[in-house]
Amino acid sequence: MKLIEHIIIVSVGEKKHLMINSINGLMDRIDDYTLSIINIWRKREKIVPQGEVEVALYDKLNTRGYLVSNYVDEIVKKEKILQLLRERQIRVRGNKSHITFLMTYDCNFRCSYCFERIDYKDIDGSYNSEGKRSAIMTPALIDAALKLAGDNLKSVGLFGGEPLLPQNRYALEYIINKAPDKVYEITTNGYYLEEFLDLLKKIKIASVMVTLDGGEKIHNSRRFLANGGPTYEKIMVGIERCLINKIPICIRMNLDDSNFEEGNVLKEKLLSEFARYGEFLSFEISPMLGASCQERNKLFSQLHERDIEYDLEERLIKNRLLSQFSPIINTITSGAKLTPIYSFCYAHDNGYIVDPFGNIFPCLLSVGSNEFVIGKYYPQIELKRKSIRTRNIDTIEECKKCIYSLLCGGGCPIALIDSSDVFKPECFSIKNQIHNLLPIFYELEERKLSVNKGIQL
Repeated sequence: MKLIEHIIIVSVGEKKHLMINSINGLMDRIDDYTLSIINIWRKREKIVPQGEVEVALYDKLNTRGYLVSNYVDEIVKKEKILQLLRERQIRVRGNKSHITFLMTYDCNFRCSYCFERIDYKDIDGSYNSEGKRSAIMTPALIDAALKLAGDNLKSVGLFGGEPLLPQNRYALEYIINKAPDKVYEITTNGYYLEEFLDLLKKIKIASVMVTLDGGEKIHNSRRFLANGGPTYEKIMVGIERCLINKIPICIRMNLDDSNFEEGNVLKEKLLSEFARYGEFLSFEISPMLGASCQERNKLFSQLHERDIEYDLEERLIKNRLLSQFSPIINTITSGAKLTPIYSFCYAHDNGYIVDPFGNIFPCLLSVGSNEFVIGKYYPQIELKRKSIRTRNIDTIEECKKCIYSLLCGGGCPIALIDSSDVFKPECFSIKNQIHNLLPIFYELEERKLSVNKGIQL
């Protein structure tokens, strides 16, 4: 027997390491002495353990799936997993359960860090710049989008621009009348929450996500109206009215060094002020999208460190991003099992995002970018044969022999430096998560650590 090639070693402190089996997702803690034996065995085509210690280690490695008869045996094991993942993707794609309506690209805010670009062609192929921002969903577009979604539709997302604009009311009413029994997820700047409360009370809502970037002064300096006017006070009124009416609110915060402390103070203040609505209030707190890798790593670790004393349920209220951030980090923060993935995220499989120009996008971060359009739903359904939708670790050549591929699914194509070819791997993120962030989170969690109920080798 020999060691598999799909082993990743991560140093997590003095004389402490994590060993990851990137085929079956198991993770184990080892010390320096064990690592020295493993490093010797990794060079051997056949392992012959010597003495009781090596025999015990050999047996444990075999039990945990680190040993194979030969390299061909390892490839066969990986192929079996890939086949299961392919079959699962086919099932998921045949059972789309979610669609998000990008109601309009127009917005009453002019946030300093808005990520949306509008560089696509209109549905007739022309570049009508004046019509791009003001265009909204029409009944014909809504009908076509719901036809695209199919009979398995369970949930509907509302996004923008800003979905809750007065000029969108008719379109929103039309969607609700067409899909009255679906569960809605709404991403809004929150300015018109009070004006749309009558509609919100009519539907089942999983979450209304509203962004606050700190207290009144700093929020208004970042998230202001198109005319420069303030927004904080009106948003807060809308949030409270929603909570009073038992409408779930998730407050998103985009933090950097300048508002990190203030954002956390605001979070605790709101949790206290709205304690009576506790089950309807949660938070999603993240470093700014444009922050450097070093800044994001630092802020993520600082955010987690602040909440380390709480149990998992309370941590997820304080920052639900912890359960969505990264599968590899979730093994540390929530004890989640690390399972193999075929493509990077739900954007490749679970649903569609449709805009007012007949375009289909795979995820929220891709909207408005022509290179990420995966097809059309109007005037007829046309899906591209090659797009993010067909991107996975089978179709990315570099992923086929990579020992990280089952952990990252090829990485996020939106993060590629050159997005003109989405069939390239995005490798930096997973290696940063494993070799830079994982040791930090491990150290924070060490006293409570139970890595997949792993064995101390």
